[in-house]
Amino acid sequence: MTLFRTQAARLIRSIWHDVRWSWRSTERFFNRFRYPILLGLAAVLSIAIWILHPNDRTILDTIRDPENPKFDRLAGKVGQWGDFLSLNLLGVLLVWSAAALGRARWVQRVAVAALVSAILSGVVCNVFRFTLGRARPHARVEDRFYGLPGVVKGWRYHGFPSGHTTTAVAGASTFGLAVGPAGAAVIALSGSVAWARMYKRQHYPTDVLVGAYLGLVYGLATGWRLRKIRLRLDRMKRARRASRLRETSRSIQGGPIASVAEIFCEESTTVSSTQVDRATL
Repeated sequence: MTLFRTQAARLIRSIWHDVRWSWRSTERFFNRFRYPILLGLAAVLSIAIWILHPNDRTILDTIRDPENPKFDRLAGKVGQWGDFLSLNLLGVLLVWSAAALGRARWVQRVAVAALVSAILSGVVCNVFRFTLGRARPHARVEDRFYGLPGVVKGWRYHGFPSGHTTTAVAGASTFGLAVGPAGAAVIALSGSVAWARMYKRQHYPTDVLVGAYLGLVYGLATGWRLRKIRLRLDRMKRARRASRLRETSRSIQGGPIASVAEIFCEESTTVSSTQVDRATL
């Protein structure tokens, strides 16, 4: 029992450490890039108001034309599994558990950061959804913002922005930045969630666009420092490989391995002790 309590306490400390780390990363990102974020928001809102909003229903009709029962079922499944509980919470739990069994500490931190970004972006998204009260496309009412009187009527007036898209893009952006090209599949999945929400007439394109921007901002906020650490770790690995080749070349004087090692060492980046300390997880 004592061993179990010790392991549980260590596990809780590890998760709490990753949560605090992700929170501090988000704070630093917003403090450092607040003006670009605001400019990006202004650009997205301009596109939404002046270009997409007048053509929202036309774009939706184009997406569903021609209607296909198979696409309809697929969009329903993607939308069902693309919400916060299924895609973000359950998905992160599975990834984190697998990483814990494999003792992949780096993947555990990435999983926690993805969940933090999804939670933060989802909270911000819901603040707008539960105050603006935009009707969803299938509500069969006039397309406008009804405010609080609309919100109290139910979920049919929680259209702007898209919560599914926001949380999906947030988690996928974090994974994409942290793991590089390997995160392309997760990013593609978040895009399919956006498509599914429009195909099922749960959201207008403007809802999806603004939701995607919110998710992207919070995904960048938690993932930018993870990307820096990943790049440092990659440089450290290359430096270690170069060091091993250098040692091998010394044992084989004048051989072909020596020339290969020299070329590799020139291309490798020197890693200082400070970088090693910062990249330690």
